[in-house]
Order: sequence, then structure tokens, then C-alpha cells
Amino acid sequence: MKKILKVKFLPDQRNAFSLIELLIAISVTMLIVFFAYKIFFSQTEVVTKSIEFMQVNDSFRKVMTFMGDDIREATSIIKPVPVFTDKAESLTTQTGVVLKLQTSELDPTIPFDSPLGGQVALRREITYELEKIPNPDSQTVPRFRLIRTSVIEEKPGQKVTQRQVLVDNIRDLIIYRTVRKPFKPSNINGPRDRIAVARPLYESGTGNSLVHLKMVLERDRKDTELGEVYNIDLHTSFYKRGKEIFKNP
Repeated sequence: MKKILKVKFLPDQRNAFSLIELLIAISVTMLIVFFAYKIFFSQTEVVTKSIEFMQVNDSFRKVMTFMGDDIREATSIIKPVPVFTDKAESLTTQTGVVLKLQTSELDPTIPFDSPLGGQVALRREITYELEKIPNPDSQTVPRFRLIRTSVIEEKPGQKVTQRQVLVDNIRDLIIYRTVRKPFKPSNINGPRDRIAVARPLYESGTGNSLVHLKMVLERDRKDTELGEVYNIDLHTSFYKRGKEIFKNP
């Protein structure tokens, strides 16, 4: 009789994973996924902050462009009223009209007795108004918007009004002018003595034609954010061309 040989194949133990090796592989994969997640969201946060800084810088440029041009071209500055230098440090953010300018454009070709007065071809009145933004956190974290209103009069009784919101993420805004004090009188006791002694700039003020601006902007506040968010400060000044023109009493 022929014998039938039965061959039994056993699995190769060398190609199988043990439980410890499987746990190690899962742990390494989880670490890689975790670090990839952290890197992705950290890069997303950097991009988001960069965009927010660009928006804040754009707000600064908009205010400096409009306000700088309006002040330079102004015939007279109605508001703010000049204050002494030592009082400027105590000024705080106040709602309402913070800057009011008047501009008159002359045209020598029109008759001197024009309906607008003299040889005036156009009158423009520009106001900057600071308005508080109503929100649930307005009592603890106030935010303001700056509104520019231009009223143009080319003919008597015919006025065109333009109103626009320049910035709506203001935290603090102060606009002021300082009074320039006269020189201090001095006695002449020697050949090198002077009749008057000049005051330092921080004491004498900068005069009516220089308008100072202090503004703090904050980045856009998300709905889930409370309290403080990072702020960016701007301190600058604008010079009005020509001398101050006052109305006759």
C-alpha cells in the first residue's frame, strides 16, 4: 500500500507583527499627526495675524491720508480749541465732533461780490466725529468709529453732503492743538544777555497750525473674545498751510 504524506503548512512567524510593535507604530503615527496638526494651525494663526495687521495699517493710512489732506488745505480750524501743553497730557477720548475744518476756494476770475462772499467759488466744511459702537462689551471694552462728513457749497443754499466711515476699530483717539507761549523776558545785565529767552518746545507749545493726533487701533474682535486684544498706537502731527484766519468780531 502506498503511504499518503500529509504536509501541514504553518504560518511564518517572522512576517507577523507583535502587539508591542503595533502599539509602537500607532504611537508614532499619532505623534506625526499631532505635530502636523500643530504646525498647520500655527501657520494659519500667523497668516491670520498678518492679515489683521494689514487691515490695521490700512486703517492708519486711510486716516492719515484724509485727515492730512483736509488739515493742510483748511482755511481755518474750528475745533479742537488750542490748549496749554501741560493740559494736553490729561486729555481723554471723547465722543462727538473731534475735528472741524472750514475751507474756502478762491477764483480770481469771478466778481469780488460773489454770492458766497468775496471771490469765493466754493466753501467746504469737514467734520470728524467719533461715535461709540454699541456692543455687549461696550462698558468694559469701548470701541469707536470715526466718521468723516464733508458739506460742499458751490452756490448759496445748494449743499452736497458726503458721509463715510473711515475706521471702525478705534480704541482711543485724541486730537489737540497747543498754545505757543511768548518768550520769557530777561534783564540785560551784561553784554551777552538777551532781552528775551526762548522757551523749550515741550513748555511753549507748537502753535495753532500744528494738529496732533493720538490714536489706538485694535484688531478685529471675534465673537468669542472678551477683554483686551492687542492694540497698535499711532502718534503723528499735521501742519496747516498758511496762517490761521479768524472772522472779524
